[in-house]
Amino acid sequence: MPRPESSPPPAAAAGPGGAGMHGAGQQGPGQHDAGQHDAGPRWDALIVAGGRSRRLGGIDKTALVWRGRSLLDGVVAAASGAERTCVVGSDADLPDAVLRTVERPRWGGPAAAIAAGLAALAGDSRAGADAGSGENTDWVMVLAGDLVHADAAVALLLAELDRIGTAGATSTNTVAAPPVDGLISVDSDGRRQPLLAVYRRAALVASAGRQPADNLSVMSLIGSLTLREFRLPDDLGEDVDTPADAARLGIVVPAVTEPPRRPRAEQ
Repeated sequence: MPRPESSPPPAAAAGPGGAGMHGAGQQGPGQHDAGQHDAGPRWDALIVAGGRSRRLGGIDKTALVWRGRSLLDGVVAAASGAERTCVVGSDADLPDAVLRTVERPRWGGPAAAIAAGLAALAGDSRAGADAGSGENTDWVMVLAGDLVHADAAVALLLAELDRIGTAGATSTNTVAAPPVDGLISVDSDGRRQPLLAVYRRAALVASAGRQPADNLSVMSLIGSLTLREFRLPDDLGEDVDTPADAARLGIVVPAVTEPPRRPRAEQ
């Protein structure tokens, strides 16, 4: 989608060299080191892992293996710095600390998945004082479950979000800047990538509550939000939608031998 003319020019990522800033740490997926609270924004991760994958024969594309692990495992690992992680629409084996749910209705699309993930995070009874409360988490990182380079992309998004927050805190400008509801990546053609973005939790929850999410486009879901665009290198936004995408990355697509499994109920 072309960038609206009214949007400010996107900031540009410094490149993969920024990886490591507030990125994947040594703690397990879905767990957060309380000592990181002072290191940057507090965030939850919401991973959209459903979808019919029609162009790949209906397989679970997040289960495709790249460099020795599934794409979904790579995205979950990239979110290890999150206070909590919720995976929506997957039947994969996941670490115990990771929440899971499914969109309603099933196959309702990414907007429905985001709404379901927000509800699961808000209702997480396991969140304690050390892990933080969903109501108090400032940001939600929304990621596609088939991202190939999620680790570097997440690190750069968080570093930019941290930079924006630091710049705002130290600004001497007496004119109040418009509130920013999130940071959304854009590709070299100016297309927004809503499943590679970080949103202010309160703004995203409010938008999801204003309209039914079933069969709502994700662009409509985020349309009312004031988002700052962030130019990421195109390769960091790579995902696998077609056999050509898989072939380019050296990913083997298995032959379809049985219908896809129904995702597990939320835990």
